[in-house]
Amino acid sequence: MATAKPVLCVGCTVIDFVTINESFPKEDTDRRCRDGFWQRGGNASNVSTVLRLLGADVEFFGMLSQSDGFRVLLQDLERRGIDVQHCPTTDKDPPFSSVIIVQGTGSRTIVHCNKNYPYVTWEDFSKIDLNRYGWVHFEARNANETIKMIRSVQEHNRTHNEHITISLDFETLYEQNLPMCALCDYVVFSKELANQQGWRTAQETCKELARRLESKSPCIICPWGSTGAACLDAASNGCSMVAAYSPDRIVDTLGAGDSFMAGFIYATSVMQNNLKDAVSFANRVAGHKITDYGYDHIAELQKYDKLRTG
Repeated sequence: MATAKPVLCVGCTVIDFVTINESFPKEDTDRRCRDGFWQRGGNASNVSTVLRLLGADVEFFGMLSQSDGFRVLLQDLERRGIDVQHCPTTDKDPPFSSVIIVQGTGSRTIVHCNKNYPYVTWEDFSKIDLNRYGWVHFEARNANETIKMIRSVQEHNRTHNEHITISLDFETLYEQNLPMCALCDYVVFSKELANQQGWRTAQETCKELARRLESKSPCIICPWGSTGAACLDAASNGCSMVAAYSPDRIVDTLGAGDSFMAGFIYATSVMQNNLKDAVSFANRVAGHKITDYGYDHIAELQKYDKLRTG
């Protein structure tokens, strides 16, 4: 297995306050939950966590805070060996999310609170030496600044012999963020956003997105829950459906999409899988993630693979 350069994950980190409930709470009631915990959240932050658990070298690049409430996030990043050396800082309180998990179904409902927390800029990003990385992953947000960051990676690729792979996690604001897609090697497009466009299946989503991007289409991946994930190869334009991994139980679906994203990056960059095999591994990581709370149990996948091949 090849040794890959570190992955740089660009995006947000927040505090998730999670409560576990027997059923979804009714409005205007006072009740106790079964259990609860806090964890570091945010899409790119979660992707960084899962990549580390799988064994990849990873750096997170997002706005950090000097506020007291942010210390727990910094401590968790440090404990997990996630590099944050290039992150800018602010004095503002960090964003947080209130998460309600229903134990019987595994469903999760998320309410975000941001309060205009600043996002990283191209100026921040331009201070990084891109020679360090083999892959840069972006969240599709703050389009004007993120497009400039992606173009910086493209310019680096144009003037250097080694190619840095660019991936995009596309979950929100279709019209504003669509121009980013044509600049990337891989785009992971969410089922929720596909439904907003009226696209009814994962394969239809891949084909419709590629059609709208015309000749500049990247490889497109669309996870579709228990039915699996579709992937469209930019080189051949062929679209395939990859079966989902079916877990024995569903406990916590929070972060399943981020686990899929990390699994795909790891399988492509470190394991050097082809597109379909990488999507299959991503399905496996996401399927294993939802069998327990949090992310630490994902490391069991690597232990199992070493025992199986040893």
